[in-house]
Amino acid sequence: MTDGSAGLGWVEKLLALWIFLCIVIGLALGKYFPEFSQNLAIGIPIGLFLMIYPAMTKIELGDLKEALKSKKQVGIIVFFNYLVNPFLLYIIGYIFFEKILLGLGWITPEAATYLWTGLILLGVAPCIAMVLVWTDLAKGNGPLGIVLMAWNSIIQVITTPFYIALLVGTYIAIDIGMIAQSVLLYLGLPLLFGVLTRREVIRRKGVEWLNTKLIPRFGTLQLLALLFTMIVMFSLKGGVIIDNPNLIWQMAIPVVLFFFLLFHVVYYTTRRMGYNYEDSATMGFHCTGRNFELAIAIALTAFASMPMVAVSTVVGPLIEIPVMLAIVWLSLRRRDKIMQQSNGHAQSKTTP
Repeated sequence: MTDGSAGLGWVEKLLALWIFLCIVIGLALGKYFPEFSQNLAIGIPIGLFLMIYPAMTKIELGDLKEALKSKKQVGIIVFFNYLVNPFLLYIIGYIFFEKILLGLGWITPEAATYLWTGLILLGVAPCIAMVLVWTDLAKGNGPLGIVLMAWNSIIQVITTPFYIALLVGTYIAIDIGMIAQSVLLYLGLPLLFGVLTRREVIRRKGVEWLNTKLIPRFGTLQLLALLFTMIVMFSLKGGVIIDNPNLIWQMAIPVVLFFFLLFHVVYYTTRRMGYNYEDSATMGFHCTGRNFELAIAIALTAFASMPMVAVSTVVGPLIEIPVMLAIVWLSLRRRDKIMQQSNGHAQSKTTP
């Protein structure tokens, strides 16, 4: 998932193993050392920052200014995030929980309602943190990703209460301060540090040293921060997951279906519209990633009398990480295939 530094080979080749071990370690910590796990909570913002900051060192301000003109791309993510996603998850939840699981007698009507509500909460707001990491790992358009994330952070403040009232029947007030804090911590500060780092390194060492030495090392830091964050997230909810094993597959099936379906619909739609791989992958991730932090906060406050709603939402981010990494892997394979085809066409044109 990096540009191919030799020192990163063992990290990339064994990444699936590290992910599995991190999940096991996190669950064990959450189950058997819950008090210690709670003290690790500060690791989530630190880990997210260390994942996003390396991506920002690759951003050139000129490219960012150009990305601000991307009106059509913004229109695409607005369409999918606010006119498709909430209703898509609503329909998926209705079919899976109300028709299939409840119809087969595998869950109670009460459980179906709680799980369906939790799924709806996951669909009402797009991600404004981890999505930058997925975009960077998949070699997407970083500057465009920043612009899309900024628009999503503004729009969801207005649309989230509306969709919860429409689809769930409960009016909630969005904590604008929480959204602003997330944007500052996961966009503003990493971008500032990234720009300053890039400027100073180029001034002192040059562009070649930045690209061949620092960025590959930052790639290692990014992956290690991702693995650390996984341990922390799974440890915080390890007890809940182990005590409610059925909840995992009950939430995992619709969430995984949503991720794979939506990403590929957006990706192939935008490719058909003429966008390159980088832009299409970026729009795909920004339409697919969900704002789990906001969903959990709403579940804990607006649905405090229904604790299983909150439990169902906390499963979301634990499913998202391995699934989105799988989509990143598929995207990189698709990118390699596109590059091979492009090189093949170029060679055929130059061959006499």
